[in-house]
Amino acid sequence: MHRALLLCLLLVGCQNYDITVNDRQVYGPIKPFNDFQVADPALQRCLSQHFIDQQIPDPLELHNLNCSNAGIASLEGLGMFAALRQLKFSDNRIRNLVEVGQLHELEVIWLDGNDIIDPVPLTQLAQLKQLDLSGNTDLQCPRPESLAKVTRLTLPSHCSPGQASET
Repeated sequence: MHRALLLCLLLVGCQNYDITVNDRQVYGPIKPFNDFQVADPALQRCLSQHFIDQQIPDPLELHNLNCSNAGIASLEGLGMFAALRQLKFSDNRIRNLVEVGQLHELEVIWLDGNDIIDPVPLTQLAQLKQLDLSGNTDLQCPRPESLAKVTRLTLPSHCSPGQASET
């Protein structure tokens, strides 16, 4: 019993080191995923920091991403993180949502305070339940039926029910 406890304490204290017994590695630290490239440097920094902070070793283990106020203008390359379920991109400079349309596991997304014009890629997200598009002053207002499965939808003030465009 004491050996097991001692081994556990040793492993916790040495979580950033390789541990070998008889020249065989019995433990190695989790190495965060870093073999990716996205077009926007601000998005690259945010993703890299999430993989490091959360010790995520595989891109399909990234489920939540918060990159608010990060200066992101492009989401090109984000489609490789197909297991994302929640995105928070509040207060950036995002305009194009084509990459987001590839993230079919998305359930919640905050896009408030961006430069989004065309919300059509969001209509492809069958799992989407919560969407915030407030603060996108040039948004082409979506037809209500195009986002019918979204249970919590926040649109800019100019998208009142009678002003939806043909999206």
